[in-house]
Amino acid sequence: MIERASRTLPAARDALVAAIARDTPGADQRRLIKVLDTLIAWSAARGAKLAFRTDAKRSDVLAFEIEGTRTVFWSAQVTRGVGPALEIYPPSGGSLGAEERALVRETLNAHSRRELADGDRLRIGFGALKNEAARAAVLALMGRLLAIPANGARPVGSPSD
Repeated sequence: MIERASRTLPAARDALVAAIARDTPGADQRRLIKVLDTLIAWSAARGAKLAFRTDAKRSDVLAFEIEGTRTVFWSAQVTRGVGPALEIYPPSGGSLGAEERALVRETLNAHSRRELADGDRLRIGFGALKNEAARAAVLALMGRLLAIPANGARPVGSPSD
């Protein structure tokens, strides 16, 4: 069995900031990094419920998981030519019930130019989250989701780890 190296939150942040810098030239970088830092600070303030995901499957993805599980609550990554994006409950929001998934989709659609259809991955670009109202709405949504017991959350040490 190959053991993956653990990484720290500052190292993961630095890797994502470097990816943002490669993909986004100019003054917008600072605003996109502010979105990332806001997401990190929000998650760190909820340390009893969220934990930074230390396994380094990809160095350009930063993720927080539900504490005590292997269920990713949110992740951020940069797609070349598209820019950085937040994804809630990747992949495909599989850990969410239909009602919660619809709520997430509606909230993201209310603040994004790209309309998510049923079944799409629950993503919103950092460009949309530069807007204070959009960022506040998405963070409020995330807070609401965090209060719901995670459907399908896998405890650490479960057979699929």
